[in-house]
Amino acid sequence: MEEVELVIVGAGPTGLFATFCAGLRMIKSVTLEATGKYGGQMSELYPQKIVYDMQAIPKMRAADIVERLYQQSQMFKNRVESDSDVTDIILGRDKRFVIEVNNKQKYVSRAVLICAGIGKFVPNRLNIPGESDYENKGVFYTVKNVGDFSDKDVVIMGGGDSAFDYAMQIEPVARSVTIVHHNNFLKAAEKTVEQARSKRKINIVLNHDAKEIVGDGRAVSRITIADNATGIKKNLDAGAIVVAIGHQAKPDAFKSLSLETEGRYIKVDSSYKTNIDGMYAAGDIANIGSEQKMALLSLGGGEAYTAINNIKKYLSPTASLFGGHSTSLNL
Repeated sequence: MEEVELVIVGAGPTGLFATFCAGLRMIKSVTLEATGKYGGQMSELYPQKIVYDMQAIPKMRAADIVERLYQQSQMFKNRVESDSDVTDIILGRDKRFVIEVNNKQKYVSRAVLICAGIGKFVPNRLNIPGESDYENKGVFYTVKNVGDFSDKDVVIMGGGDSAFDYAMQIEPVARSVTIVHHNNFLKAAEKTVEQARSKRKINIVLNHDAKEIVGDGRAVSRITIADNATGIKKNLDAGAIVVAIGHQAKPDAFKSLSLETEGRYIKVDSSYKTNIDGMYAAGDIANIGSEQKMALLSLGGGEAYTAINNIKKYLSPTASLFGGHSTSLNL
């Protein structure tokens, strides 16, 4: 097993910034990401969406922010490893942690920082005939590449912000976009709904549920929907279907640890330390006390910075808690 000072669990925005901060404090770390791509929800759920609430960035695509975070994380050459699902963390008698990756013990570390976001997340499904048959053959659960919808009739299932955001992203390249929602009450922001209604190529169908997805075995060709009031069915041509009805979070559970939690959060103190010495948590998965969590990218970065400085003090008790302003360092 490889020995490192710190293992960071999760390579979302908080984990990537923590990787940079670890390098800044000269901590040898490795960051482990369960999926095949760093960036967390920004990469998996909304890479094409515009983000407005990052300091000093008026507006930028989520995917572009992720790339900048990754570049920053590599300034000190601490590794970020994808397809590395942390399946257990075992605390040894020597107070070091054995990190199990993909069900095999791989690392020994003196400290752990959990930046796992909301944990593993899976899309809610329609659970109708044909859906599983055409997954990756025209059925999508997120919009990662707008080009996938070029010159197609696209049906989007859902009435929330994601459904309308996807419609606005796809509309410029699609032949048509139809948003289908199961009732008459849209949950998306009023401004976004107004913008969608103003687009000639976007049609909104309310109070209808999906009943069946049909294709030729290789690609989707249509979806059957039914009016919830009358039961009357109709077919919509669909070269692509986006199911935007939310995701379920499955928080990471490390069976060999007794982490103190509250709801879906790992409880931490003001230093972002958990109830286990040497183990810290930051970002969406961590919370101080029971107050409402503000899940913002910028706040996650601040939590990562605070956690890393406290980890430095844990690893090297004589070290300064504050490592100094980066403008004072000769990087």
